[in-house]
Amino acid sequence: MRIPRDESSDEVFLNLTAFIDMMLVLVIFFLATSRFTEEERDESIRLAKTGSTLPIGTVSDMLVINIDKDGRKVIDGKPRALEDLESIVRERRAAREDAEVVLRVDVRGQFAPFAETLEICHRLGFKSPHITYEQSSD
Repeated sequence: MRIPRDESSDEVFLNLTAFIDMMLVLVIFFLATSRFTEEERDESIRLAKTGSTLPIGTVSDMLVINIDKDGRKVIDGKPRALEDLESIVRERRAAREDAEVVLRVDVRGQFAPFAETLEICHRLGFKSPHITYEQSSD
């Protein structure tokens, strides 16, 4: 049964189906093409634990340097030599004055690779690179 409508009314009915479909396609597109910071996190690295309740901030344009338990320095999923690491850090510093570095170090590893990486960061102008750690659940 059809409901009669007054033709003189000023109401306008819009069909939003096409608009909603387009918005869903755009959302899916942006989710599929976005680069998330979790790509930089090597899950095989065990971070040191602390009881601190301070939040660990992450920004997508930070340079993330992973140091695994064997002392390998990994950037963008590729192991890097000390010279390569230094040139990458230097390029990042030259590209952006406010650039930041995040060091993710495996707690099972040795201290020397961490100290070398930290020294490079300090020498190239990063006064306080971020050192990530895992918060203890105690």
